[in-house]
Amino acid sequence: MPGIYGMAILTILLTGLLCIEALNQLTHSSRRYVWLILAGLPLSLIVNQLIKTPLITSLAAWTETPLKLGLDAPFWLILLIGLNAPIFEEAIKILPILLPAARISLKDASQALWTGLALGMGFGLGEAAYLAHGIAQSPAYNQLPWYVFTGFASERLVVTFGHGLLTSLAVLGLSYGREKALFGYLTAVGLHALINLGPILSILKLIPSTVSSMGTYIAILVAFALFQKNISKAKRISGIEKTEIIYFER
Repeated sequence: MPGIYGMAILTILLTGLLCIEALNQLTHSSRRYVWLILAGLPLSLIVNQLIKTPLITSLAAWTETPLKLGLDAPFWLILLIGLNAPIFEEAIKILPILLPAARISLKDASQALWTGLALGMGFGLGEAAYLAHGIAQSPAYNQLPWYVFTGFASERLVVTFGHGLLTSLAVLGLSYGREKALFGYLTAVGLHALINLGPILSILKLIPSTVSSMGTYIAILVAFALFQKNISKAKRISGIEKTEIIYFER
């Protein structure tokens, strides 16, 4: 068995436990959000196999453009590669909101945040499995022992929580109504694009890999700051609503 599978199993189990514990702490051990992690698991496979890969390969074939990211690639191809994941991944991650059990969470800002966090975390865990399978197909990596893939483990841990933070912004936007829904989605897409910008610039050899990683982590920290801000705002709104309910009961 390729070593990447062993590291992927360990990474997914440990990251999954951390995700569940984080949700338990935030929701005071409400178990109803855990199933949303499961709902997000297959979404990476679906969006990659049915949307992202067919789209970019079809456009490359139609324009007779080599599907290779480099400085000699046309600007539209670089832009497409940069926006392909943010646009479609942020859309599919909120798709389970259509389920009646999940749609109820849109009535409350805090619940919307937890729902988006859980869906994004599930997507991130599924993405780790999807990427591990892709790495295992490469002759350059499939013979390496599991312990050399520590970089994969640390990156997937951070990115999984990053996916959760981004999706929480999109779902929160939905909970505020149609006017804020597009803003929430575009905020998630924009931050996702910033997270991916560093690796793309690194592949183009415009910045070193160390700078690339720093850019990714900074973008995730921005998403975390927005998440914290939205938690505080949701608590204030909830407090106002409770005060109003008590007032009208008197």
